[in-house]
Amino acid sequence: MHIKKTITLPEELERDVENQLIGKYYSNLSDVIRDGLRRVLKDYEQNSKIKATAKLYQEGKITIREASDITGIPLRGILHEFGKRGTYIRYGENELKEDIE
Repeated sequence: MHIKKTITLPEELERDVENQLIGKYYSNLSDVIRDGLRRVLKDYEQNSKIKATAKLYQEGKITIREASDITGIPLRGILHEFGKRGTYIRYGENELKEDIE
């Protein structure tokens, strides 16, 4: 099922999309907009997942490795994502034991 919507775009944006995307990566403007919305939703979902996981980590309910598994982001990447959000790693006896095992 499709729903028809009308949007207003700045002329410059429409021109850039036409020049750079239409015919090369997309067949029409509707395809560009649909793909853009899908990407925005995916980013929003991922950011929400990272935020929720960071909270669990801060509360000591999960380890950094579990946070990596939950989000599907490699360990180095989750460290970066947490750092951007002001969540820094705990590294104590439990984390050391986990690393040794």
